[in-house]
Amino acid sequence: MIKKVAMLLICAVLIVSVLTSGCTFKVGNTTTSATSTTYTSTQGFSITYPSDWGKPQELEDGFVGFATPIKNESENLNVQVVNLSASDTLETVKEDVISNAQGYDDFNEIMAHDTTLAGLPAYKIVFTATTDDGDQLKALQTWTVKDGKAYIITYQGAPSNYDKHLSAAQKMIDSFQIN
Repeated sequence: MIKKVAMLLICAVLIVSVLTSGCTFKVGNTTTSATSTTYTSTQGFSITYPSDWGKPQELEDGFVGFATPIKNESENLNVQVVNLSASDTLETVKEDVISNAQGYDDFNEIMAHDTTLAGLPAYKIVFTATTDDGDQLKALQTWTVKDGKAYIITYQGAPSNYDKHLSAAQKMIDSFQIN
């Protein structure tokens, strides 16, 4: 009797796995929220974010942080506005941002290339590294320069969770506008 029940359970599991093997789901995409909100910063930019990411937090030193739906401090998208000297250009900012990223332990550049941000020439880098706390990190940074300011957007998270909110983060980056 036990052998028959075990055999039926095994058959049921096999049938379910065969039936569901053709089903797919999107890996690397966050569930899109029904609504999004546009945040306008006092620092001269606006960005649209999913409502399930919660209210943006204006932090010190020109940072505005957006927490992912899981509300993990290490997984977020942030925007930093930096006042530049008259001699700074997109190229000098590129050197500074990449140099800062390379300062992490185990820095590994995945990709880096020219792009656009808010309709302006920009640069983008994706990398992995180990933070000062020993945590693994995967980050995407995109930045541009306008009117003596650098606008640096960073999306970061643990490598295992990075892809989960990447689609929403990229939509946020695509919505970024300098006012």
